[in-house]
Amino acid sequence: MEGNDKENDQDKQALNKTFNIKDLGNLRYFLDLEIKRSEKDIMMNQRKYIRELLINAAILACKPTVTPICSLVKLSSSESVSFKMFKPIEGLLKIL
Repeated sequence: MEGNDKENDQDKQALNKTFNIKDLGNLRYFLDLEIKRSEKDIMMNQRKYIRELLINAAILACKPTVTPICSLVKLSSSESVSFKMFKPIEGLLKIL
């Protein structure tokens, strides 16, 4: 809430009468979003969430590559591909 401290306290007291609120201080994390405030702007990112996702998928230490497979390889529908390794993080990736 913007404004001076006295106005904020009055607003919080009015809200508390109706909704029984509790002041938790400045917002830092909400729904897997990290929130950082400065004098000029508010920045949101999912850095912590993505890091935890990479740790849980055991791919945090993987080295980056431009193309994970040879681009000349032809895949056919008769080849068996296991997606079991992606199943645990499937739902987590939908949030990104």
